[in-house]
Amino acid sequence: MCSNQTTATDFQTLMADISDPVRAAHCQRFFKTGPGEYGEGDLFRGVTVPELRKLARRWKSVPFNEMLMLLQSPYHEDRFVALCLLIHSFQHGHEDAVYCAYLDYLPFINNWDLVDISCHKVLGPYLFIRPRTLLYTLAQSRNVWERRIAMVTTYYFIKRDQLTDTLALADLLSNDREDLIHKACGWMLREAGKRDESVLKAFLDDPSIVLPRTALRYAIERLPAPVRKEYLKQRPKISPPNHMPRWRAYQHIMTATETLKGNVVFTPIIECEKLSELHSGTVYLKLENQQHSGSFKYRGALNKLQSLEDLPHTVASTGNHGLATCMIAKDLHLDQTIYIPSTTDAYKVDKLKNHGADLIVHGKDATEAEQKAREVANQKGYAFISPYNDWKIIAGQGTIGIELFEQTGPLDYVFVSVGGGGLISGLSLALKAHMPNVIVIGCSPERSNVMQKSVEAGQIVEQPALSTLSDGTAGGIEEDAITLPLCMDLIDDWETATEDEIGRAMRLIYQQHHMKIEGAAAVAVACLMKYKKDLTGKIISVIICGGNISDERFENVLSDEALSTANGFNRVN
Repeated sequence: MCSNQTTATDFQTLMADISDPVRAAHCQRFFKTGPGEYGEGDLFRGVTVPELRKLARRWKSVPFNEMLMLLQSPYHEDRFVALCLLIHSFQHGHEDAVYCAYLDYLPFINNWDLVDISCHKVLGPYLFIRPRTLLYTLAQSRNVWERRIAMVTTYYFIKRDQLTDTLALADLLSNDREDLIHKACGWMLREAGKRDESVLKAFLDDPSIVLPRTALRYAIERLPAPVRKEYLKQRPKISPPNHMPRWRAYQHIMTATETLKGNVVFTPIIECEKLSELHSGTVYLKLENQQHSGSFKYRGALNKLQSLEDLPHTVASTGNHGLATCMIAKDLHLDQTIYIPSTTDAYKVDKLKNHGADLIVHGKDATEAEQKAREVANQKGYAFISPYNDWKIIAGQGTIGIELFEQTGPLDYVFVSVGGGGLISGLSLALKAHMPNVIVIGCSPERSNVMQKSVEAGQIVEQPALSTLSDGTAGGIEEDAITLPLCMDLIDDWETATEDEIGRAMRLIYQQHHMKIEGAAAVAVACLMKYKKDLTGKIISVIICGGNISDERFENVLSDEALSTANGFNRVN
């Protein structure tokens, strides 16, 4: 047995004694170490893998710093053993240290067998309970081994029936130039198919997916011969307009999380003890009212505007979305026109003017203003920034879900206000990829719940525009809204709140946390307060989506008498 003082040098001396030059020469050919090959310059000792694993089991007591010295060896087998030792250290309580070291020493994990024995045993379990944005950064690396690490890490998720990252990364890497990446993608897709063949077939059948031949052959290996033959036939695939499979939408959220990092507020969460006591659970408030522009809308607008290559004149519409777009356009030195309905509150009009927006009043509600804004944008060749009906907007809003997962870990319930559906769609896509069992509750005012009614009907429905304190969620939905099928697929339950209940929720948050929230945010709180299912012991989050409300209006809400006669609050999104 080795003592705690055993060093990397001691180990290398032992390895040199058992090396086999003939086997070493064979390994150097097998692992492509020639000029221009993927393993160029790598050195081998000629020790078999069973021997290496046996040595690693004997050397578990090697100090951590010596493991890292061994990982920097020029010999392939030494690095193999170092990774085995690091995996053992990870599995015995040193997760953070090994994870950080793994990333710091990525240049030494530089062949497919080193990648394949280690990444799903270190990065996999570490990221399983954390946001996985690292994998999407690695997948876009210029280094082939980092791209392979991104793909093979998902093996850990697959074995725990979380398949979304595998599909998203296989899609992202489908145009990769390296055959080694094609093989890794096909291998992981095959493993996903073992867990759920229907998921694999749905992926392969998707009209937007075109896999390299090698990846496809690996992916379908376990399917019956006639099925394999059909998949190998070259057939043109035509995607329907606005088609976006769930895994690709999730992929865009992960990319947006990295893109927006440092440019949006990583908004805090706080526990609301009153709501926790009410349901005998733990209730966290995610404070998007502390986001730039005072609402979650800033995320989607920034993600969209940053994606525009030529950054033309932009056109948007209505309150919180218009305000966010206006602020970003000003920072980017863009011309910006905002269309608002005649019923827009003076407080939000003043905020838009203060940010230099060119305001045009059109229509009596947000739907009419949005339609006019899109019409003008199409006519003049401007960029229309939709408040919800755009994949970039949805991806930006979905970054809230990644933050929330990092802050709280697994959740049982999430309560989210619903207007056009951009927030709840992006949030649900992000959360359900990491915690498939989370229950997402769509929350709307009783006086304006168009999305709920549309989901129930399976198509966009019209609803009379009634005044509501939840002005940010009120109004209609565009006929071609991409959020409708997402809401139908992702929302698990619905709840509505009366105007009195919304007002009580606003007052509760003010009394408990000395914080003003707007009616749209209070809807989610109100729906939680009246939710009838047993939430005992559950971990719950409520998205406080915005805080843009004038002092005067808020003072009126604080008065019970004024609340009962509240009127004139039309949607300003």
